[in-house]
Amino acid sequence: MNREGPMRLRVYEPGDLEAVFALVARTIETSYAGVYGPTAIAHFHEHHTRDEVRRAGEEGCTVLLERDGRLLATGTLVGDHVDRVYVAPEHQGRGLGRRVMAALEQRAREAGVWTIRLAASIPARVFYERLGYRLMSEERHDFPDGDCLPWFKMVKDLGPDAAEVPSPPPSASSDEGLEWLVEES
Repeated sequence: MNREGPMRLRVYEPGDLEAVFALVARTIETSYAGVYGPTAIAHFHEHHTRDEVRRAGEEGCTVLLERDGRLLATGTLVGDHVDRVYVAPEHQGRGLGRRVMAALEQRAREAGVWTIRLAASIPARVFYERLGYRLMSEERHDFPDGDCLPWFKMVKDLGPDAAEVPSPPPSASSDEGLEWLVEES
């Protein structure tokens, strides 16, 4: 019997700063190891500082997916740009990123934003393609030490005539049957 409580999707509050920052930093270290070199990983950390997490939370909509007070996933929408979508490494592959993206896309629609864009890492590109994002361009940042950071500009039309991307069928590793609560701030 599963004794864990329901998952809860809610909007970021200033007191969430350290938890979001820690989740992002840990996920960068775990998920990008072996994909990107050390200079590229350091660049990700420089982009996702506490100040950036705080700024995005104030200027846009950052959502948190948690269970029993533990942060499992997060993502941010500022204007028409999605950023900082991270799922704790031990919870990846269970549909949590899809839930975060659905919440951010809904927020965009509510704000009258019909096209959203994002920058995808190598590990995240396929995830976003499965959600209906289209590749706009392949980018590359070269560092003086010879390391490089390939990434992808992607876009999705959210308009009323846009095709909905169907959800995959539930699997044994999904969190089907859990109660989903959405709380407004």
